[in-house]
Amino acid sequence: MGGIKSLKAYIERIPDFRRRQGRIYPLTGLLMMLILAAVNGESSLRGMLIWAQKNWEKICWGLGMGWLPHPPAYGTVWRILNLLEISKLEEALSQWAKGANVEAICIDEKSLRGSKRKGGLPALQVVVALGQGIKLVLGREGVDEERATEAALHLLKGIPIEGKVVTMDAGLNGKGIAKAIVEKGGPIWG
Repeated sequence: MGGIKSLKAYIERIPDFRRRQGRIYPLTGLLMMLILAAVNGESSLRGMLIWAQKNWEKICWGLGMGWLPHPPAYGTVWRILNLLEISKLEEALSQWAKGANVEAICIDEKSLRGSKRKGGLPALQVVVALGQGIKLVLGREGVDEERATEAALHLLKGIPIEGKVVTMDAGLNGKGIAKAIVEKGGPIWG
């Protein structure tokens, strides 16, 4: 439960963009409700809200919404998510993940599924850092093929790696990467 509380503390940092008038569901509670539903296997907004409806009595007090008889309606959540600055949520999740107990970090280059573009342009590329113990993306950088190593170096600068095992795609492995890992306190095997 301590991990959820610390995650909630990071989510609370996201500013609520709504006016006070008519604000019934607190933004932190609403986002935590969606995160809990996602952790419990829901991947669509509708599925998350159905899960919340089924579990409302168990989760409402912990989310700071115990006085409310039911979770928000689909339209309410959709509108809030549509207006939410997603980068703020990503930043909060990333900051929480960086402080989590991650023993190993995997850095990999991927092509985003479904991103092939018209005119023969290649699919969008991204370099991601994944915390293997918590199965969560710690950071990501959009790239073109020539700059993948630079993106990996940028990711490494923003992630605490002291004492952690760092693995990566063979195409990203090079002297610059190895040097950055050693400088930040990553383990060395001889």
